[in-house]
Amino acid sequence: MYQLSLIFGNASYATATTLATFFMGIAIGGWYWGNKSVKIKKPLFTYGLIEIGIAISGLLLLPAIEIYKGNYNLLYSVTGGNPYWIILLKFLFSTFLLIIPTILMGGTFPLLSKYVGKQRKNLEKRGTVLYTLNTVGAAIGAFLTGFYLIEKFGMQVTYILAITLSFSVGVLAMILCDKFKNKESGLPIKLDAGPKNKVEESDNTVYKNHLSTPQFIILALSSGFLALSLELLLFRMFAQVLQNSVYSFSAILVVFLISLGFGGIIANRLAQTNYGSKEILFLFLLFSSLTIGISPIIFNIYTDGLEYIAPYASWPVYLVEVFKLSISIVVLPATLLGTIFPFLLKAAPLKFREPGKFVGRLILFNSLGSFLGPLLAGFIFLQLFGLWVSIKLIAILYAVLALYISLSLDISKKVKWSFLTVIIIGGIFFIKDPAIVQLRPQEKLLEYWNSNNGVVSITKSENNLQMRLDNFYILGDSESLLVEQMQAHIPLFVHPSPKKVLFLGMGTGITAGASLDHTVSKVVVVELIGNIVTAAKKYFSSWTNGLFTDDRVDILKDDARNYVLGTNESFDVIIGDLFTPWHAGTGSLYTVENFQQIKKTLNPGGLFAQWLPMYQLTPEDFNTIAATFSSVFPQVTVWRADFNSTRPSIALIGQDLNAKLAQQSLKENISKIFKNNRVEKNDAYQHMVGLFYIGNLKVLKNNLDNYILNTDDKRVVEFKAPKFSQQANALQGKYLVGEELEKLTEMITSELPPKSDPYLSELPPDEKKYIKVGMLYSRYIELFSKGKKNEAKLVEQQIKKIAPNFLK
Repeated sequence: MYQLSLIFGNASYATATTLATFFMGIAIGGWYWGNKSVKIKKPLFTYGLIEIGIAISGLLLLPAIEIYKGNYNLLYSVTGGNPYWIILLKFLFSTFLLIIPTILMGGTFPLLSKYVGKQRKNLEKRGTVLYTLNTVGAAIGAFLTGFYLIEKFGMQVTYILAITLSFSVGVLAMILCDKFKNKESGLPIKLDAGPKNKVEESDNTVYKNHLSTPQFIILALSSGFLALSLELLLFRMFAQVLQNSVYSFSAILVVFLISLGFGGIIANRLAQTNYGSKEILFLFLLFSSLTIGISPIIFNIYTDGLEYIAPYASWPVYLVEVFKLSISIVVLPATLLGTIFPFLLKAAPLKFREPGKFVGRLILFNSLGSFLGPLLAGFIFLQLFGLWVSIKLIAILYAVLALYISLSLDISKKVKWSFLTVIIIGGIFFIKDPAIVQLRPQEKLLEYWNSNNGVVSITKSENNLQMRLDNFYILGDSESLLVEQMQAHIPLFVHPSPKKVLFLGMGTGITAGASLDHTVSKVVVVELIGNIVTAAKKYFSSWTNGLFTDDRVDILKDDARNYVLGTNESFDVIIGDLFTPWHAGTGSLYTVENFQQIKKTLNPGGLFAQWLPMYQLTPEDFNTIAATFSSVFPQVTVWRADFNSTRPSIALIGQDLNAKLAQQSLKENISKIFKNNRVEKNDAYQHMVGLFYIGNLKVLKNNLDNYILNTDDKRVVEFKAPKFSQQANALQGKYLVGEELEKLTEMITSELPPKSDPYLSELPPDEKKYIKVGMLYSRYIELFSKGKKNEAKLVEQQIKKIAPNFLK
C-alpha cells in the first residue's frame, strides 16, 4: 500500500483498487489451495514452497513500479485522462502486481491448518491457536513497520526485509518438514469418525452445535465484510480528534490487530468446551453489535465533545494518549469480532471434514467479505449516511446476524433472544448521534460532507466563513482573502508572461481564482477531495473571481502527485498549496522525486512555487524541505504571502539557475492587477513584490547540506514532522513564527543583502529598499500584536525614513 500510494496517489479510489485486488487474490488462493490440499501429502513442505514463492513474486513489485512510472504518462494520454478509465487501469496494474503473491498468501492458512489439524477436533483447538499467533504477528509487524523500520531504514530496505523473512520462513518450513517427516509420512489422512449414530448431513440439516452450510457461508462472508468496514469507519472517527500522522493510524491498527488476537485466544478456550456453538456465536454477535453501537457515545465522552487529543503533550505522552484512546474504544468490540472468525473452525457444518479444504472455504468467503467491506463502507455508507449512522448500520447488521442465528435455536431461546435482539437494534437506532464538527463559541455549522477522504465542513462566525477538513484542518476562510490571493499573485508577478498555470490543491478556490486577473490562457486546478470542490463552489464562489464559470479553468478531482506524473501538458507556473507536513501521505508531496516530476512539467523559463505553513513547521522541518527543494531547483528564492505574526506562510520559488527578476515585466503584471481590481496605486501596492521578497536560499546552502533529503524511499518529513510538531506544541520546540521566522529572514538577508543578490540585479535601487521595508514591517506587526507599542513605534520610524509614504 505504501509503495503503490506513490504512483496511484492518495485518492480513495486508488486505495480501494489496491485493497480489492489484495483480498480478491486471498479469496482465490484460499479456494484453490484449500481444494488442492486434499491431494497434498506434505502440507508443511508445500507451505514452505508457497512462502518462497511469495518472496520471489514480491520482488517483482519494485521493477514493475519503475516501469509503470516511466510509462504512466503514455497510458494517461491513451485514456484521455478519463477518471473511470484511469481507475480501471490502476485496478488492472494492481492485479498484475498482487495477484500471484496474494493467491499464494491465500494458501498459507489452509495448508498449515491441514498440518496442525489432521482431524477435525484437532483443527478446532490448534487452528484457533494458529489464528491467534498469526494475528499477534501481524500486530508486531504493523508496530515495527509504522514506528521504526521505515523511518530508520527506508521503504526499500523494509520491503526487502519482509521478503527475506518470507523466504526464510519458507526454507525453515521445508527443513522442519524433513526433520519431522514421520508426521508427514505421505499416508492418506484418517478422518475423525464422528458420532456413532451418524447421519449424512444435507444443507438443510441443523445440528445443535454446528451451523448449517448457508449459516456458515453468511457468517464467514459477513465477518470479513463487517470487520473491514468497521476498521475503516474507526479510522475516520479517530481522524476527527487526532494528529492524522502515520503514527496515529499505526497505533489504531496495532490495537485493532492485538484485539483480534485476544479474540483468537477466547475462541481457542471456547472451542474446548461443550457449550452450544450457535449460542456462543449469537452472544458474540449481539455483544459486538452493542459495543459498536455505543462506541460513538463513548468516543464523544472520552474526547469531551471531539476535543483534539493531548494538543500540548510531549511526543511520548501524546503517543500514550493515542494508545489509551484506541484501547478504550477499539479493544472490546474488536476482541468480540476477533472471536467470531476462528470460532467458525468449531461451529462449521459437520460435513466440512477435510481441514485444508474446509479452511480454504472459510478464507474464500471471509476474503470476499473483506473485499466488499471497504468499498461499500467508504464509497456508499459514508457518502449516503455519514460517519455516525454508518457505524450504527454496522452495529445493526451484527445484530441482524445474531437474530438470524437465533432463529435456528429451540423455541424458548428463539423467542427470548429474538426479542432481546430487536430491543438492542431499536436502542442503537435511536441513540442520539454526537456532533460531527466541534464548534467554537459564536460559531455556526452551515453544512458538512462525509466521504472516505474525510469530513469537509463550512462554519460561520460573525463575518467569517471557514472551510475545514476533519474538524481541525483549516483549508481557508473569507477573512484570509488577501493572503490567499497573494499566494497566486506572487508567483504570477515573478514570471514574465504566465499563460498556463497549474494549482496543486484548491481549498476555498480563492487562490486559483486570483490567477484569472492575470493574462492567463489556461488554469488547471487539481484537488484530491471532491467534497472540497463542492463546498467551495457553493459557499466561496463570490470570492473566487469566476473560477467555477470561467472557460479557461479546468477543475480536476485527482491526487496532485498522480496528476503531475500522468499529464503530458506543460505549464509556465505551478503552485503547490499549503500541505500539512505531518499529515499521513503529504510527505510524498515534499520528496525529491515529486519535485523532479514537477520540474519536468514546467515550460522553459517556468517556475514552481511551493507554499509552506510556517505555523506548522519547526526549523528542522523547514530545513529538510528546503534542502530537498534546492537539490532539484538550481535557483530558489523565498517569499512571504503576508505579515501575519501567528499564521505566516512563505513560498519557495524554484527556477532556472540564471533567472532574474525583470523590472519591466513586474511593472506590467502589477499594473494589470490594479486595473482589473480598480485598486488605488498607493506606495505599498506599487512595490508589493519588494515587500514580499525575503531572500535567496543559496545563503543557507552550507547549513542545508547537513540535512537528509526527503525521498520516496525515506520520507523524513512524514516521520519526523509529527514528532517535531508535537514537541513544539508542548513548548519543547518552536514553530517558525514570530521571532523564529524573523531570525530566519534576517539570516538570509544579512548573508546576501539585496544589493548583492544576483536574482535582483535588474531591479533599481529604489525598488530594492522595499525588501528592507518588508522586513521592518513584519517586525512592526509582531511587536504591535504583542502589545509592545513603544518598540513598534521605533520600528515605524525606521520604516518612514526609508519609505515615507508607506504607512499612511
